[in-house]
Amino acid sequence: MRSFMSPGKRIRSFRLKRGMTQRALGRAVGFPAKTADIRIAQYESGARTPKHDLLCAFAQTLEVPVSALEVPYIKSRDELEQLLQALEDEYGLTVTITEPRD
Repeated sequence: MRSFMSPGKRIRSFRLKRGMTQRALGRAVGFPAKTADIRIAQYESGARTPKHDLLCAFAQTLEVPVSALEVPYIKSRDELEQLLQALEDEYGLTVTITEPRD
């Protein structure tokens, strides 16, 4: 099964799309200049996981919704089906659910 992209990888992806250095992003979210790039590297590599308030600061700085940086957590098949139905209703998507082959 394919795993979701981690928050750190998502942060890195959006940072690069914005043309920002690790130091620039770190300073923008309030880290001291001396350690800003090191801290961002730790989050991007997965050595550290940002708490929600920091994830919100990253999202604001990178101009993306915080949900774009979070890993979705779907607890059950029913919850997944409800989410897919909502996406169909909201965006007109057509979703087909197939059973995996053994």
